[in-house]
Amino acid sequence: MATFGAKALTRIATASQAAFGTAASIGTATGEILFNETIGSLDLGVVVDLGETTSVGKRTAIQASQPTITGKAPILTIAEAPASMRTLPLMFDAIGATTTGAGPYTWTWSPTQGDVDTLVFYSFLVEDGVQKYLVRDAAPTEITLSTDANGLLQAGATFAATTAATSALAFPTAIPTNPFLAGRLMKLSTDTNFPDKAGTGATAYASIYNFNLSITTGVGMVTALDGSLTAATAALTGVLDATLTFTVASNAAAGTTFPITDIANQKYLRLFGTTTDNYGVWILGSWEIENIVPLSADNEGVVVNEVTCRLAYDTTSGKSLEVVIDSPLATAP
Repeated sequence: MATFGAKALTRIATASQAAFGTAASIGTATGEILFNETIGSLDLGVVVDLGETTSVGKRTAIQASQPTITGKAPILTIAEAPASMRTLPLMFDAIGATTTGAGPYTWTWSPTQGDVDTLVFYSFLVEDGVQKYLVRDAAPTEITLSTDANGLLQAGATFAATTAATSALAFPTAIPTNPFLAGRLMKLSTDTNFPDKAGTGATAYASIYNFNLSITTGVGMVTALDGSLTAATAALTGVLDATLTFTVASNAAAGTTFPITDIANQKYLRLFGTTTDNYGVWILGSWEIENIVPLSADNEGVVVNEVTCRLAYDTTSGKSLEVVIDSPLATAP
Protein backbone atom coordinates (compact mmCIF):
# COMPACT_ATOMS: atom_id res chain seq x y z
CA MET A 1 0.00 0.00 0.00
CA ALA A 2 1.21 3.49 -0.82
CA THR A 3 2.60 5.51 2.10
CA PHE A 4 2.32 8.89 0.35
CA GLY A 5 -0.46 10.29 -1.79
CA ALA A 6 0.71 10.20 -5.39
CA LYS A 7 -0.65 11.96 -8.46
CA ALA A 8 -0.62 8.69 -10.41
CA LEU A 9 -2.85 7.03 -7.80
CA THR A 10 -5.55 9.71 -7.67
CA ARG A 11 -9.00 8.81 -8.94
CA ILE A 12 -12.70 9.59 -8.66
CA ALA A 13 -15.57 7.12 -8.87
CA THR A 14 -19.26 7.93 -8.82
CA ALA A 15 -22.70 6.33 -8.58
CA SER A 16 -26.25 7.63 -8.37
CA GLN A 17 -28.13 7.56 -5.08
CA ALA A 18 -31.54 6.05 -4.51
CA ALA A 19 -32.49 9.10 -2.44
CA PHE A 20 -31.12 12.23 -0.83
CA GLY A 21 -29.31 11.35 2.39
CA THR A 22 -28.49 7.76 1.39
CA ALA A 23 -25.01 7.23 -0.04
CA ALA A 24 -24.72 5.19 -3.22
CA SER A 25 -23.12 1.77 -3.19
CA ILE A 26 -19.60 2.05 -4.63
CA GLY A 27 -17.37 -1.01 -4.69
CA THR A 28 -15.25 -3.26 -6.87
CA ALA A 29 -18.24 -4.10 -9.08
CA THR A 30 -20.37 -0.96 -8.65
CA GLY A 31 -19.87 2.65 -9.68
CA GLU A 32 -18.07 4.31 -12.56
CA ILE A 33 -14.48 5.57 -12.73
CA LEU A 34 -14.23 9.10 -14.15
CA PHE A 35 -11.50 10.12 -16.58
CA ASN A 36 -10.87 13.45 -14.85
CA GLU A 37 -8.35 15.52 -12.91
CA THR A 38 -8.51 14.72 -9.18
CA ILE A 39 -5.99 17.09 -7.63
CA GLY A 40 -7.70 20.10 -6.03
CA SER A 41 -11.17 18.70 -6.63
CA LEU A 42 -12.45 18.52 -3.05
CA ASP A 43 -13.29 21.48 -0.80
CA LEU A 44 -14.63 20.23 2.53
CA GLY A 45 -16.66 23.43 2.94
CA VAL A 46 -16.39 23.57 6.73
CA VAL A 47 -17.30 27.04 8.05
CA VAL A 48 -15.70 27.93 11.40
CA ASP A 49 -16.43 30.81 13.77
CA LEU A 50 -13.01 31.48 15.33
CA GLY A 51 -14.36 33.89 17.94
CA GLU A 52 -11.74 36.44 16.92
CA THR A 53 -14.02 39.44 17.50
CA THR A 54 -14.34 38.75 21.22
CA SER A 55 -11.92 40.06 23.84
CA VAL A 56 -10.89 38.27 27.04
CA GLY A 57 -7.96 40.45 28.05
CA LYS A 58 -5.34 38.59 26.01
CA ARG A 59 -3.36 39.97 23.08
CA THR A 60 -3.97 36.87 20.97
CA ALA A 61 -7.36 37.24 19.31
CA ILE A 62 -8.28 33.56 19.03
CA GLN A 63 -8.57 31.49 22.19
CA ALA A 64 -7.71 27.78 21.99
CA SER A 65 -10.67 25.37 22.13
CA GLN A 66 -13.21 28.16 21.55
CA PRO A 67 -13.77 28.05 17.71
CA THR A 68 -17.07 26.49 16.64
CA ILE A 69 -18.13 24.84 13.39
CA THR A 70 -21.21 26.64 12.08
CA GLY A 71 -21.84 24.78 8.82
CA LYS A 72 -20.66 22.15 6.36
CA ALA A 73 -21.13 22.53 2.61
CA PRO A 74 -18.63 20.47 0.58
CA ILE A 75 -17.89 21.37 -3.04
CA LEU A 76 -16.54 18.85 -5.54
CA THR A 77 -15.01 20.44 -8.64
CA ILE A 78 -14.54 18.25 -11.69
CA ALA A 79 -11.98 20.33 -13.59
CA GLU A 80 -12.34 20.61 -17.35
CA ALA A 81 -10.78 17.56 -18.97
CA PRO A 82 -11.42 15.50 -22.11
CA ALA A 83 -15.13 14.67 -22.14
CA SER A 84 -15.85 10.96 -22.20
CA MET A 85 -18.99 10.12 -24.15
CA ARG A 86 -19.50 7.35 -21.57
CA THR A 87 -19.50 9.45 -18.40
CA LEU A 88 -20.54 12.90 -19.69
CA PRO A 89 -24.25 11.94 -19.51
CA LEU A 90 -23.97 11.52 -15.73
CA MET A 91 -23.57 15.29 -15.23
CA PHE A 92 -26.89 15.83 -17.01
CA ASP A 93 -28.57 12.78 -15.46
CA ALA A 94 -28.21 14.54 -12.12
CA ILE A 95 -30.42 17.42 -13.33
CA GLY A 96 -33.11 15.42 -15.07
CA ALA A 97 -31.78 13.91 -18.32
CA THR A 98 -33.63 10.91 -19.77
CA THR A 99 -32.27 8.05 -21.85
CA THR A 100 -33.62 6.11 -24.84
CA GLY A 101 -32.28 3.81 -27.52
CA ALA A 102 -30.35 0.58 -27.66
CA GLY A 103 -26.75 1.56 -28.36
CA PRO A 104 -25.71 4.22 -28.83
CA TYR A 105 -27.95 5.24 -25.95
CA THR A 106 -29.37 8.75 -26.34
CA TRP A 107 -29.33 10.89 -23.20
CA THR A 108 -31.42 14.06 -23.50
CA TRP A 109 -31.45 16.96 -21.08
CA SER A 110 -34.33 19.25 -21.95
CA PRO A 111 -35.01 21.31 -18.81
CA THR A 112 -38.61 22.00 -17.87
CA GLN A 113 -39.46 25.70 -18.11
CA GLY A 114 -42.71 26.15 -16.17
CA ASP A 115 -41.78 23.78 -13.34
CA VAL A 116 -38.67 22.07 -11.96
CA ASP A 117 -37.07 18.77 -12.89
CA THR A 118 -36.38 15.93 -10.47
CA LEU A 119 -32.79 15.91 -9.26
CA VAL A 120 -30.78 12.70 -9.06
CA PHE A 121 -28.15 12.91 -6.33
CA TYR A 122 -24.73 11.33 -6.74
CA SER A 123 -22.04 10.01 -4.41
CA PHE A 124 -18.36 10.40 -5.26
CA LEU A 125 -15.41 8.43 -3.93
CA VAL A 126 -12.15 10.40 -4.14
CA GLU A 127 -8.64 9.21 -3.28
CA ASP A 128 -4.92 9.90 -3.72
CA GLY A 129 -3.66 6.38 -3.01
CA VAL A 130 -3.65 6.93 0.77
CA GLN A 131 -6.52 9.21 1.76
CA LYS A 132 -10.01 8.33 0.61
CA TYR A 133 -13.20 10.40 0.97
CA LEU A 134 -16.87 9.79 0.24
CA VAL A 135 -18.88 12.81 -0.91
CA ARG A 136 -22.67 12.42 -0.60
CA ASP A 137 -25.81 14.11 -1.97
CA ALA A 138 -23.96 15.85 -4.82
CA ALA A 139 -25.72 17.78 -7.60
CA PRO A 140 -24.13 20.05 -10.23
CA THR A 141 -24.43 23.81 -9.86
CA GLU A 142 -22.42 24.50 -13.02
CA ILE A 143 -21.49 22.47 -16.10
CA THR A 144 -18.98 23.61 -18.71
CA LEU A 145 -18.16 22.41 -22.22
CA SER A 146 -15.47 23.78 -24.52
CA THR A 147 -13.17 22.91 -27.38
CA ASP A 148 -10.94 24.23 -30.14
CA ALA A 149 -9.25 22.78 -33.21
CA ASN A 150 -6.22 21.55 -31.29
CA GLY A 151 -7.62 19.02 -28.85
CA LEU A 152 -10.58 17.07 -27.52
CA LEU A 153 -13.99 18.29 -26.40
CA GLN A 154 -13.60 19.28 -22.74
CA ALA A 155 -16.15 19.09 -19.92
CA GLY A 156 -16.21 20.05 -16.26
CA ALA A 157 -18.68 20.53 -13.43
CA THR A 158 -19.04 21.91 -9.92
CA PHE A 159 -21.07 19.78 -7.52
CA ALA A 160 -22.60 21.01 -4.27
CA ALA A 161 -22.95 18.31 -1.61
CA THR A 162 -23.87 17.78 2.03
CA THR A 163 -21.14 15.60 3.52
CA ALA A 164 -17.54 14.62 2.87
CA ALA A 165 -16.03 12.01 5.17
CA THR A 166 -13.18 9.52 5.20
CA SER A 167 -14.15 6.19 3.70
CA ALA A 168 -12.99 2.58 3.47
CA LEU A 169 -15.01 1.79 0.34
CA ALA A 170 -13.30 0.01 -2.57
CA PHE A 171 -13.06 1.46 -6.05
CA PRO A 172 -14.56 -0.16 -9.15
CA THR A 173 -11.98 -2.38 -10.81
CA ALA A 174 -13.43 -2.16 -14.32
CA ILE A 175 -12.20 0.61 -16.63
CA PRO A 176 -14.58 0.50 -19.62
CA THR A 177 -13.78 1.97 -23.01
CA ASN A 178 -14.37 5.73 -23.01
CA PRO A 179 -14.92 7.34 -26.44
CA PHE A 180 -13.65 10.90 -26.82
CA LEU A 181 -14.55 13.54 -29.39
CA ALA A 182 -11.93 15.56 -31.26
CA GLY A 183 -12.67 19.29 -31.29
CA ARG A 184 -12.32 19.40 -35.06
CA LEU A 185 -15.32 17.10 -35.38
CA MET A 186 -17.60 19.74 -33.82
CA LYS A 187 -19.70 21.86 -36.18
CA LEU A 188 -22.03 24.85 -35.94
CA SER A 189 -25.29 25.41 -37.76
CA THR A 190 -27.95 28.10 -37.51
CA ASP A 191 -31.69 27.67 -37.76
CA THR A 192 -34.88 29.65 -38.14
CA ASN A 193 -36.56 27.93 -35.19
CA PHE A 194 -35.47 25.89 -32.18
CA PRO A 195 -33.07 23.31 -33.64
CA ASP A 196 -33.43 19.55 -33.40
CA LYS A 197 -30.80 16.84 -33.22
CA ALA A 198 -31.24 15.89 -36.88
CA GLY A 199 -30.63 19.46 -38.05
CA THR A 200 -33.91 19.74 -39.93
CA GLY A 201 -33.85 23.04 -41.82
CA ALA A 202 -30.49 24.04 -40.35
CA THR A 203 -27.82 25.95 -42.28
CA ALA A 204 -24.19 24.89 -41.81
CA TYR A 205 -21.67 27.51 -40.71
CA ALA A 206 -18.07 26.53 -41.45
CA SER A 207 -15.88 29.26 -39.96
CA ILE A 208 -16.03 28.65 -36.19
CA TYR A 209 -12.72 28.12 -34.37
CA ASN A 210 -13.63 27.43 -30.73
CA PHE A 211 -16.42 27.69 -28.19
CA ASN A 212 -16.95 27.88 -24.43
CA LEU A 213 -20.29 27.03 -22.85
CA SER A 214 -21.06 27.58 -19.17
CA ILE A 215 -24.40 26.36 -17.80
CA THR A 216 -25.71 27.53 -14.42
CA THR A 217 -28.17 24.81 -13.47
CA GLY A 218 -30.05 26.55 -10.65
CA VAL A 219 -29.22 23.81 -8.12
CA GLY A 220 -28.98 25.09 -4.55
CA MET A 221 -28.52 23.46 -1.17
CA VAL A 222 -31.43 24.29 1.17
CA THR A 223 -30.22 25.22 4.66
CA ALA A 224 -32.45 25.95 7.62
CA LEU A 225 -32.55 25.99 11.42
CA ASP A 226 -33.25 22.26 11.59
CA GLY A 227 -30.77 20.88 14.08
CA SER A 228 -28.11 19.94 11.53
CA LEU A 229 -24.92 21.53 10.25
CA THR A 230 -25.56 20.11 6.76
CA ALA A 231 -28.27 20.97 4.23
CA ALA A 232 -31.58 19.18 4.68
CA THR A 233 -32.10 18.87 0.93
CA ALA A 234 -31.24 20.43 -2.42
CA ALA A 235 -33.53 21.84 -5.09
CA LEU A 236 -33.63 23.85 -8.30
CA THR A 237 -34.03 27.13 -6.43
CA GLY A 238 -32.08 29.33 -8.84
CA VAL A 239 -32.55 30.37 -12.45
CA LEU A 240 -31.37 28.38 -15.43
CA ASP A 241 -28.74 30.42 -17.25
CA ALA A 242 -25.98 29.83 -19.77
CA THR A 243 -23.33 31.80 -21.61
CA LEU A 244 -21.95 30.67 -24.96
CA THR A 245 -18.84 32.34 -26.37
CA PHE A 246 -17.24 31.42 -29.68
CA THR A 247 -14.97 32.90 -32.33
CA VAL A 248 -15.64 33.01 -36.05
CA ALA A 249 -13.47 34.06 -38.96
CA SER A 250 -13.89 37.67 -40.01
CA ASN A 251 -15.17 36.89 -43.49
CA ALA A 252 -18.25 37.45 -45.63
CA ALA A 253 -20.12 34.65 -43.80
CA ALA A 254 -19.55 36.35 -40.45
CA GLY A 255 -20.85 39.62 -41.86
CA THR A 256 -24.03 37.87 -42.97
CA THR A 257 -24.67 35.38 -40.13
CA PHE A 258 -23.18 37.28 -37.17
CA PRO A 259 -23.16 40.96 -38.16
CA ILE A 260 -22.66 43.54 -35.42
CA THR A 261 -26.27 44.63 -35.98
CA ASP A 262 -27.36 41.27 -34.53
CA ILE A 263 -26.48 42.34 -30.99
CA ALA A 264 -29.62 41.93 -28.82
CA ASN A 265 -31.22 39.66 -31.45
CA GLN A 266 -32.30 36.05 -31.04
CA LYS A 267 -30.28 33.25 -32.65
CA TYR A 268 -31.03 29.53 -32.87
CA LEU A 269 -27.75 27.61 -32.78
CA ARG A 270 -26.85 23.94 -33.10
CA LEU A 271 -23.36 22.87 -31.99
CA PHE A 272 -22.72 19.19 -32.60
CA GLY A 273 -20.15 16.53 -33.34
CA THR A 274 -19.88 12.76 -33.61
CA THR A 275 -17.10 10.20 -33.40
CA THR A 276 -16.42 7.55 -36.03
CA ASP A 277 -18.32 5.05 -33.88
CA ASN A 278 -21.45 7.25 -33.77
CA TYR A 279 -21.12 8.68 -30.27
CA GLY A 280 -21.52 12.41 -29.98
CA VAL A 281 -22.91 15.62 -28.49
CA TRP A 282 -25.59 18.05 -29.67
CA ILE A 283 -26.01 21.45 -27.97
CA LEU A 284 -29.29 22.96 -29.14
CA GLY A 285 -30.29 26.40 -27.99
CA SER A 286 -32.13 29.68 -28.25
CA TRP A 287 -29.78 32.60 -27.61
CA GLU A 288 -29.71 36.38 -27.48
CA ILE A 289 -26.47 37.83 -28.84
CA GLU A 290 -25.05 39.86 -25.98
CA ASN A 291 -21.95 41.15 -27.70
CA ILE A 292 -19.83 40.86 -30.84
CA VAL A 293 -16.20 41.95 -30.77
CA PRO A 294 -14.86 42.45 -34.31
CA LEU A 295 -11.13 42.00 -34.90
CA SER A 296 -10.89 40.50 -31.42
CA ALA A 297 -7.82 38.32 -32.10
CA ASP A 298 -6.13 36.23 -34.74
CA ASN A 299 -6.16 32.47 -35.15
CA GLU A 300 -2.96 31.41 -36.89
CA GLY A 301 -3.06 34.65 -38.85
CA VAL A 302 -6.81 34.66 -39.53
CA VAL A 303 -8.62 37.60 -37.91
CA VAL A 304 -11.56 36.40 -35.79
CA ASN A 305 -14.63 37.97 -34.23
CA GLU A 306 -15.77 36.94 -30.76
CA VAL A 307 -19.50 36.32 -30.28
CA THR A 308 -21.05 36.15 -26.80
CA CYS A 309 -24.57 34.77 -26.37
CA ARG A 310 -26.89 34.41 -23.38
CA LEU A 311 -29.50 31.71 -23.05
CA ALA A 312 -33.02 32.96 -23.85
CA TYR A 313 -36.41 31.30 -23.52
CA ASP A 314 -38.05 30.74 -26.90
CA THR A 315 -41.79 31.35 -26.68
CA THR A 316 -42.57 29.39 -29.84
CA SER A 317 -40.97 26.08 -28.84
CA GLY A 318 -41.25 26.55 -25.08
CA LYS A 319 -37.55 25.69 -24.77
CA SER A 320 -34.23 27.40 -24.20
CA LEU A 321 -31.58 24.67 -24.19
CA GLU A 322 -31.20 20.97 -24.90
CA VAL A 323 -28.09 18.83 -24.59
CA VAL A 324 -28.20 15.45 -26.30
CA ILE A 325 -25.45 12.83 -25.90
CA ASP A 326 -25.18 9.56 -27.77
CA SER A 327 -23.28 7.31 -25.40
CA PRO A 328 -22.23 3.67 -24.86
CA LEU A 329 -23.64 3.97 -21.31
CA ALA A 330 -27.09 2.39 -21.02
CA THR A 331 -27.98 3.41 -17.46
CA ALA A 332 -26.52 5.47 -14.65
CA PRO A 333 -24.41 3.45 -12.17
